[in-house]
Amino acid sequence: MNKYVLSLGLITLFGFSLAGILIIEYLQGLRFSDVWNTGDGAIRQMGMGSITGLLASGLALFIISRKFFEKEKAFYYNLIGRLGINRAGIIFISLCAGIGEEIFFRAAIQPYLGISLTSLLFVLLHGYLTPGNLRLSIYGLALTGIIIGFGYLFELVGLIAAITAHTVFDLVLLFKMTGIRPIPDATSG
Repeated sequence: MNKYVLSLGLITLFGFSLAGILIIEYLQGLRFSDVWNTGDGAIRQMGMGSITGLLASGLALFIISRKFFEKEKAFYYNLIGRLGINRAGIIFISLCAGIGEEIFFRAAIQPYLGISLTSLLFVLLHGYLTPGNLRLSIYGLALTGIIIGFGYLFELVGLIAAITAHTVFDLVLLFKMTGIRPIPDATSG
């Protein structure tokens, strides 16, 4: 894993998580451990999150594989390719984003802004809604719907479910974009 991917992952994991925990503890007046433990049991949350993440990533891949999005897909595939990310990097960055961003956006921000506005803010900050690129914005609107689904998953099932869904979503998209196989071939050393 290269230093850029490592740094990006650590900043996302610790920066967003710490900011989210501080908001939860000091502004919401809740204990983070109580927020973490709210909802269904951890195994059920991971199962629900995995299913949601797989369905959401399948929908996202279906959308971006349309000819209409060919130019944008090529741009993002090249951008991800230039990161020089490997299998470990994909797993690491997906876990860091899933944990850090969901603690911040779902557990800390969503109670103040609601599901829709928090989801829209998330997609805006990731650059998928931009007036200068209609095609990317159309994908961004679809992504907003997916992220709204993650918001409801948090509300109805729990934080671990949202983290799992986000992580699985990123894993599937990053493995697809890089062409790296998630599981090494038996013939590779």
